[in-house]
Amino acid sequence: MIEARPGGARVPLALAGLLFALAGVGALIVQTLWLRELRLALGGASGAISATLVALVVGQAGGARLGERIALRAASPLRAFGLLALVAALGALATPYLLGATTALLDTQYDALLARPALLALARGAAALTATLPAALAIGALAPALFAACLGGARSLASAGVALYALNALGGALGAALATFWWVERLGLRGSLALGAALLFAAGSTGLAAARSAGRAPAHDGLPAEAANSERLAAPPLWLLQLAALSGFGSFAAQSLFAQALGRVSNQSAYAFGSVLVVSLACVGLGALFVYSLSRRARAQLTLGVALALTGCALLVFPAYFVGATGGLAVFSVDAPWPAYLRGFAALAFATAGSVLLPAACVFPSLLAVAEEFTGRGARALAAASARLLLWNAGGALLGALVAPFVLVPVFGLWGAIACVGAAYLLGALRLLARAAAPRFAAYAALLGALLFVVARPYAQPALRVPKDERLLQLEESAAGLVAVFEGKGGRKLQLDNHYFLGGARDRVHQERQGHLPLLLHPSPKRVLFLGSATGSSASAALAHAVESITLVEIVPGVARAAREFFRDENHGVYDDPRTRVVIDDARSFLRASPEQFDVIVGDLFVPWQSGSGSLFSVEHFANARTRLAERGVFCQWLPLYQLTQDEFLLIARSFSRVFPAADVFRGDFYGTHPIVAFCGTTQDAAFDPWRDVRLLRGAADRWISGRGGPTALYVGRAAASWQGWPDEPVESDASPLIEFAAARAHSGGAVVAPFVGTAWVAFSRQIARAGIPAPPGTLDASGGLALQSASALFAAGRTEEAGEAFSLAEGLLDAELVRDAPPDPSASELWHTRSD
Repeated sequence: MIEARPGGARVPLALAGLLFALAGVGALIVQTLWLRELRLALGGASGAISATLVALVVGQAGGARLGERIALRAASPLRAFGLLALVAALGALATPYLLGATTALLDTQYDALLARPALLALARGAAALTATLPAALAIGALAPALFAACLGGARSLASAGVALYALNALGGALGAALATFWWVERLGLRGSLALGAALLFAAGSTGLAAARSAGRAPAHDGLPAEAANSERLAAPPLWLLQLAALSGFGSFAAQSLFAQALGRVSNQSAYAFGSVLVVSLACVGLGALFVYSLSRRARAQLTLGVALALTGCALLVFPAYFVGATGGLAVFSVDAPWPAYLRGFAALAFATAGSVLLPAACVFPSLLAVAEEFTGRGARALAAASARLLLWNAGGALLGALVAPFVLVPVFGLWGAIACVGAAYLLGALRLLARAAAPRFAAYAALLGALLFVVARPYAQPALRVPKDERLLQLEESAAGLVAVFEGKGGRKLQLDNHYFLGGARDRVHQERQGHLPLLLHPSPKRVLFLGSATGSSASAALAHAVESITLVEIVPGVARAAREFFRDENHGVYDDPRTRVVIDDARSFLRASPEQFDVIVGDLFVPWQSGSGSLFSVEHFANARTRLAERGVFCQWLPLYQLTQDEFLLIARSFSRVFPAADVFRGDFYGTHPIVAFCGTTQDAAFDPWRDVRLLRGAADRWISGRGGPTALYVGRAAASWQGWPDEPVESDASPLIEFAAARAHSGGAVVAPFVGTAWVAFSRQIARAGIPAPPGTLDASGGLALQSASALFAAGRTEEAGEAFSLAEGLLDAELVRDAPPDPSASELWHTRSD
């Protein structure tokens, strides 16, 4: 029992609702941006992401504990709310600087921690906690302080408290939507963070002004002063606190598991993940409003029991329902321009995940209402009870953040993990019903749960969509995603998250070329780094060169394991070579923190619209790569033109050239419809001379690497020689991310709008070539490669006669062993049958 102090005048409910909604918008803007900042600083590996989420939850839990003490002790809870909101605003603005300091300290121990993933994740969580703790504590304490200022007398947790909770959640949904869909791209990270802090500041200053105007006239919750001074508060019973912990565990676990499920059918862009977050918060607000509407018509314990049982049953049914609703896990797409994808995917998220999140969202508000039965009616008692429930709720969320991705998913798979969370909700419902002496209803709930488990069969639902005429060889589900290996007519292939193809046997020569080319640009490469390993085919190219060490950085552990076990022939056993070291971490984190130097660094093909991938095209990332290059070092970043528009390509080109002014452009193939290209830069800031600097790898199976004039044919030209006006154009940076949003909008219809391929890319390549240095007399001309790619592009466009002419031109310009006397090479061109004989 704790003795409470009397408080000031009670705050009007309308004002309290406005303050809490405003704080909710600002807090969620800040927290959404924190996730971006923390990912940039600490990495996007699953361990790093979970560590940051845990840090945020710990901060909220500490805030709830702080709020309990403030609710009990503050002379003016409204003034305390105002001060807390101001502290939250200042803490939010300080977060980037605190994070920079903690990250710099963490980087000094990076190599020592890299061999101990658990310690590295713990250190990253500590860094995230240190940076966000001041603001997170203040944000977590806002609710108890405002409850103490607003509740009491006729205002109860079951009515006004739940209404405030709903307004805060709906404000959070609005804040998450603004931060994800609009402000980051338009204002940048710092501008958006300042805007979120400004909203918190507005809530705080308004609260302080209202506290001053109200004065310190004691309301004592309608009690005599003597009673208020001697009021003693009863804590909620243990069983109620345990249900609060279950609510936090279940809600957090379900949201993270639903994000994985929806990620298997989405393009995994920032818009897609933002939709899941917004829908989740909106469901929390709507669920609370529903509980509020029942507050005068239904018993709180009955509402709580029904909510627990419905949530458990809905979770058991969810896997079968989701598989059916998505047409057997078909990737979601719309045949309409942007923003049709955003609307459609948000609707899918609400129709599937929302069907579970809505009843789950009724649990905690119902707990607030039930808690009132065990505490006094005074504002202090109600605020203290809500703070204690929030603390246990945050503790359960912390457990859910760790158990769901790292225990349940690896052991039971995604669908089994969701069923386990459903069983936990049903057990909570049974305990509540048993306590209420309703054994008949408890038996009904248990029977219904068992029946749904048997009928819906969550354990038997497919984890991914298996392509026709292919056989599944390996399936691994983990916190990092789903990794699958298939075998079909074209050989084996590696796939991530149900639909992202990472390569296979059919693409081996093509992928090896991505490793060979940058190695040939260095006079004597000894230490080589590959950012992204996939099947390991690109990295296996290093085995044919006189290298001393090969470092592979892969963010998904299952990808590295599958490549080692199932693609040994395709990657020539590079994973088991004694010169090879495999690093499981985020590429950005490794480049920034590791002190190692490399002769050649190769960046893999990254999906530009995937959330987080844009940071791999930023000026900061390219600058980190440059600092890791030894003298005369070469950095090569490959780009999938078929996944980029011309504007997006130019954005990356400007960013790369900001760090490597003498950047060169190479083609990785001669495809017309699916070409890839590379930006290559060196520490010498000297442009590549295609007629002097290139080496050949004699004996290689790839003629474009070993044949006379082959690498020259891959040369496009010098970037800076043809693209002018860059100083006045935007670049991709950490503070101003652009590429992932633009690429996501361009890809929203299921295929990239106006990809930079075909005749458009050929025309641009010709522009670059014209601005370059002409070939010396008597040397092979790089225009032969341009003619061959032009033939492919024209053929793909249906201009077969012109394609034949371009192919004949390529035969005349290129060495005979490359085209005229060579067998068809499908990795080099989609066009061979129009060749002249």
